Amino acid sequence: MRHATRVARAALAAAALLAAVAPAAHAAGGTGGDPDVAAWQRSGRPDRLMVIRPGTVALVSHGSVVKRLYPQYGPLPLSWLAANAGGEWIGYAPVKAGRSKTVRINTAVLLTPGTTLQMGRRTPTVLMTAGKTAASGTWIRGSRATLDIDGVTLASAAADGSAPAPADLAGRPYLAMGAGGRMTIDDAEVTGLGRADAPARESGVTWGRTATGSATGSTFQGDRTGLRLTGSTGVELDKVTVKGAVRDGVVLDGDRGTTVGGLTVEGSGGNGVTVGGTDRRSLSGVTTSDSHGTGIKATAQHGLTLTATASHHDAGGGVRLISCVSCALDKTVVDGASSAISVSGQGARVTVSDARLTGGADGAGVTLAADIAGATVTGGTISGFDRGIAIGGPDVRVDGTTVSGAGTGIKIYGHASDAALNSVVVHGGRAGVTASDATRGVVLTGVRISGVSGKGLASASTGLRVSGGSVSGALTAVDLGASARLEKLTVSDARRGMHLASGVHAAAEGLDILAERKGIEADAGAWISITDSRVRAPTALSGKGTIKRLGHTEVTLPPFPWLGFAALVALTLAVLLQTIHQVRHRRTPRPRVAAHVRNTA
Repeated sequence: MRHATRVARAALAAAALLAAVAPAAHAAGGTGGDPDVAAWQRSGRPDRLMVIRPGTVALVSHGSVVKRLYPQYGPLPLSWLAANAGGEWIGYAPVKAGRSKTVRINTAVLLTPGTTLQMGRRTPTVLMTAGKTAASGTWIRGSRATLDIDGVTLASAAADGSAPAPADLAGRPYLAMGAGGRMTIDDAEVTGLGRADAPARESGVTWGRTATGSATGSTFQGDRTGLRLTGSTGVELDKVTVKGAVRDGVVLDGDRGTTVGGLTVEGSGGNGVTVGGTDRRSLSGVTTSDSHGTGIKATAQHGLTLTATASHHDAGGGVRLISCVSCALDKTVVDGASSAISVSGQGARVTVSDARLTGGADGAGVTLAADIAGATVTGGTISGFDRGIAIGGPDVRVDGTTVSGAGTGIKIYGHASDAALNSVVVHGGRAGVTASDATRGVVLTGVRISGVSGKGLASASTGLRVSGGSVSGALTAVDLGASARLEKLTVSDARRGMHLASGVHAAAEGLDILAERKGIEADAGAWISITDSRVRAPTALSGKGTIKRLGHTEVTLPPFPWLGFAALVALTLAVLLQTIHQVRHRRTPRPRVAAHVRNTA
């Protein structure tokens, strides 16, 4: 008996000690061994947290488990939680008559491994409370769990049901699936998610590292970032629209196996789509419009392929590629942007094929910066920019592209080297092709320039080579400020066919120049040899420089317009004959009328 009494007293003492220590341990961050309290601590200690485990749901308020629910094992419908959790956690919004189908989520929701939360058509409208602080806000996230959203309108709302005020951005709700998680969003509308100045995973709707799933036939509007795929695997985006994102519309960063079958991004506060961190990625059918930033921005990566992408009136430009190696743009459409396609960054090497670029007065259709490794532009049309193609880097080739209505069709500037233009057409604008003095290795083959108001080809690049092609309709067809070699070039309808600045040495063969005033003008100290050529102009050869004619070179006046002269003579003769006829007719007396005729006028 005495032994039992001592044991009882010891038990009471231990219980008293535990009761005294437990509050201190809780205050110091202890969990008392409760995994749900530990989950609350790891989740940033929200004011309310619902921890969903297989077969049990814990309601944690400020670090204490206040209630547990016991649903059936298997997928958990949101409607079950709305009916059983209590309105201060998850419940149906009150209505005056009938049964509400709007569910209000007033708690953060943590999905533990092996659980599934379903939002379906039985709860077509779901409102997630936006708190004034991060702790008072709501969210749904998990790892190795599943979140299914089908046919639901999901939106953030203030405590009174209205749209959250700008001051509530710190506590706006978000969706995020982490390692091994799955999130599918079908036929849904998601509005107003994402926290300001918060980690990237809290930016709106996020598939994290190794998470998978899909978004199909859904619209995301007014989120901080519409969609973020960061390290995800095999996410499918099909018929998705992102509107009015506060920052970037869609972020693809380090994701693997993402497939896109129709992605439209409108009115983003940042870039429309940002792509990076993944090599050998292919995207098609992406359309952006009215972004404050760039339509599509790609950061350092290898093997990116963008096919049939379109950018409309994106303020920061259409497509921007930074340090993109072995990347390709095919059938890109850009309109209304000051800069359509921009390539820059160490090692960048890009191919642009069959682009259709239309812009305003400023900027360039294609900009190839000085620090790239090389680029190829093939086919396509470029119109309406200040510079159709601006080449500042090495090893650039342009084949079969048409540039029209640009201030300068193609500008080769800076220290660009080995720029080759082949079968390029430049029409209209102030200048056709220009090359500055520090550039080297510029080659033009079969380039046709027409209808420019100033200079057709203006080069200060030493060693310029021109083979074939034509220049017509320019003030000065060819203006050379450095040594050059020209072969089989045709010049017509220009006031001055060719001009050589002082000290320039050049050689030409097979020239055919027809000019309205001067054929070739060489300034003092300039020297050019022309072989097997023809120069026709009122002043064929002029200037104080040296123009040496070799081979079968013909220098004549321009052909006399005999047909026009004949027409003028015929017109003059017709006027003369008519005048003679009228004079002779005035000298003829009026006919006499018989006296019996009374009705004469």
